[in-house]
Amino acid sequence: MSDRTLGIVGVGLIGGSIGMAARRAGWEVVGVDRAATLERALALGAIDRPADLDGVRGAEMVVLAAPVSQITGLLAELAPTDALVTDVGSTKSAIVRGAAAAGIRRFVGGHPMAGSQLGGVANASADLFQGARYLITPTGDTLPEAYARVTQFVRDDLGAVPTAVDPERHDLMVAALSHLPHLLAVALLQVTSEISPDALALAGPSFRDLTRVGAANPALWADILAENAGAVREVLSSFTEAMRRLDDDVDNRPAIEHHFEGSGAAYKALGGILVEQSGRNADIAVLIENRPRVLAQVTTLMGSADINILDLYMQHSDTHHAALVLTIDAASVERALGLLREAGFHAEVGSPG
Repeated sequence: MSDRTLGIVGVGLIGGSIGMAARRAGWEVVGVDRAATLERALALGAIDRPADLDGVRGAEMVVLAAPVSQITGLLAELAPTDALVTDVGSTKSAIVRGAAAAGIRRFVGGHPMAGSQLGGVANASADLFQGARYLITPTGDTLPEAYARVTQFVRDDLGAVPTAVDPERHDLMVAALSHLPHLLAVALLQVTSEISPDALALAGPSFRDLTRVGAANPALWADILAENAGAVREVLSSFTEAMRRLDDDVDNRPAIEHHFEGSGAAYKALGGILVEQSGRNADIAVLIENRPRVLAQVTTLMGSADINILDLYMQHSDTHHAALVLTIDAASVERALGLLREAGFHAEVGSPG
């Protein structure tokens, strides 16, 4: 194989998107998956040709993009290989240990913080990783040239932002940032359903936002949580203690105010990861109807005037209306308001209360 051959094992949403981005960057991409999936991936331009696991051992790089519970087994099957091997699993400690046990020296763990609610190669996109965080998990045994090559691939070919993190710390972080919220959504939906079968019909925007991930793929999340059970239990223990403190303070007004002040400061810091908290940015709330192409209309208006949207989210008032909140540079606010109002939108500075 050529020095620019990439093997992808598991050509779904993530693997397919990596394939599309890599082909655009000049790689020859070989896919390993079920025959029907490979046929679809070939038609969509996610791979150049299909293969089996033996057929990718000689590739320059192999990306394991199968379900997380299968990756350790795939590492054992892939060995021995001189290929540079990485993966996209959402848990890392067991996979890193699996690579060492398989004797794959040129291994670097990875986890793209990007995805979609729609799975499968049919929803893959070459731009899926543009600007997204891509966690890379080197250890003390990781070869420097392997780490540098994977980092270069992530940055230059996928367009993502590589960020190094220890595998054990990674698992705790994703347990808190992703796995725990999914479990909280499940628990909240169960508790509310048990209070009254009619309660969910009365739910407002905040409840829907909090519980949206409770409708995620059951088999996928059973897989993810089982693979990261130790870290999830550690985070659940901390959360349980936090809830106990809130239980103690629930009728203590000053104490509860203090809790909310602390969480408010943490939320602002969270926003600072994506958006500067310097006063140079501002929020615009645009009232929109639930109709086709309305989001494209708003974003196209901003793009036509070279107004960069730093962040956006929606607050739903009902199934037919919502407020689309755009974060933009403060110097562009008047131009943005003028464009939106000329187009017939009701727009105001500041997010809705």
